[in-house]
Amino acid sequence: MITGNLNICRAAMTTKKRDISNPETSVLIVDDSMQYSMVLQKILQGVFGYHDVTTVDNPGDAFKLISEDPEKFGMLFVDYNFPDGNTGGDLLNQLAKNDLIKDKVAFLITSEPTPDNMKAAINAGALGVVAKPFDREELKRQLEKARRAREIDEVDSF
Repeated sequence: MITGNLNICRAAMTTKKRDISNPETSVLIVDDSMQYSMVLQKILQGVFGYHDVTTVDNPGDAFKLISEDPEKFGMLFVDYNFPDGNTGGDLLNQLAKNDLIKDKVAFLITSEPTPDNMKAAINAGALGVVAKPFDREELKRQLEKARRAREIDEVDSF
């Protein structure tokens, strides 16, 4: 009897977490450079098999999309700097304040992967930083890191 309840609890807990390595995971790319957005989108779709990749060019549109459907996106790639002075860290902090970042994996993307940018990314809740121009092997390492972090999170939440 206890075992049955334990299995129900375990099933309920694991359904909350997304398998971000699953190509069915929806991905949102937020970057003011459409060139970089298109390259990342093609890599995620063509190399890693993600089917649903959406791109927007500013944090405001990203916040609106996520607010309208908080469950849709399981993974975010957010540019570090935007022309209006906002940062990807600002977006991640705003999402966290509104309880919209949970159960998502976020990466900051930047052409300037400095220690300060990396620290800011981690402080804003990103799992890591992906440097521009995009390197397939680096993306593969970051996606694997996200998968392992999700597995650890599932064990810790149990």
